[in-house]
Amino acid sequence: MWMIKHMPPTVKALFGFAFLLVITSVLVWVLNPVIIPVLVSLALYVCLLPLHDWLTNLGWRRDLSALAILLLLMFVVLVPGSLVLAEFNEQAMLWQSKATTAGQSLNALLSQISAQLAQWQFHIEVAQLKANILSAVVSDEGTFLSSISALIMSIASSLLLVPFITFFLLRDFESLRNKSLNLLPNKYFELGWLMYFKVARQTQGYVRAVLIQQSILAAVAATGFWLSGFDSPVILGLIAGILGLIPYVGPALGLLPPFYLVLANQPVNYDAMYAAVLVIGVAYLIDNLLVIPLLVARFSNLHPLVALLGIIIFGNFLGILGMIAAIPILAISNIVFCQLLLSFKPKKFITNVASCH
Repeated sequence: MWMIKHMPPTVKALFGFAFLLVITSVLVWVLNPVIIPVLVSLALYVCLLPLHDWLTNLGWRRDLSALAILLLLMFVVLVPGSLVLAEFNEQAMLWQSKATTAGQSLNALLSQISAQLAQWQFHIEVAQLKANILSAVVSDEGTFLSSISALIMSIASSLLLVPFITFFLLRDFESLRNKSLNLLPNKYFELGWLMYFKVARQTQGYVRAVLIQQSILAAVAATGFWLSGFDSPVILGLIAGILGLIPYVGPALGLLPPFYLVLANQPVNYDAMYAAVLVIGVAYLIDNLLVIPLLVARFSNLHPLVALLGIIIFGNFLGILGMIAAIPILAISNIVFCQLLLSFKPKKFITNVASCH
């Protein structure tokens, strides 16, 4: 105890942060079998909380308000969601059946590019480039199409579970939160509540802003693909919206499905690739110039290099889900560590660390 008491504030904050990280890791490990429906339910809880509060302020009991929202969720999620997911499953099987054709078209395209570059005395390893692209896009063991399909189908398999988890969150989350935080020792009681409110405020704002952002991106992309004559424009738009959750690399990944469809259809219409680039470019131009500055920017306070490294590291360990979760996790970690550091600093030094928020 004497050693802990005389530790520098930064070391104390690191120990506290490490302790919270271990607790969170254990909780995630326990919830791993249902982690996707829990995350989806938490996102829905954040979005539906204003409606729930509005109904309770009108005099509804919390359980009746949550039940009404549950019925609304079951209708909205199960009816349109089931139709969209059935269409996605059908299209995914069709796309997979065209993998051989896409591979042959890709080989012909790379050979043409290689021949053109050779005239300019610039040589590329076509075989290696082809192998890398195929392994990521068209093979059964690939990482891109299979990851997207697995993620969406995992969400689909939990559609029945999500409304019920959301119902219990709306009805009981505040009570469970109060009981949990009241277990804190008196010494850390105020710190625990302050940390919770700061994390909750930023996380709720970020989740709501990002869901609106990606809905707009998906709608713009779907409209563009429809006007360009692509098959399954809604599915392509939804994939672009999901991949838009991955900063920096989302636009490049969003081009892979339409490029794949171009290569998988004979004869290959290479002009459609330019159309796909235009569609994704316009969608992300609107996203970056209008939506992000108005909705998202104020909820994330991370250096671009930290964000990029976080996306790479989380993606390496957790795949696409990790890349999507990297930014909010890093933002929450920043808030928690800064608040711990602030609490352990002597009062006269508090102003020196206030900028870490």
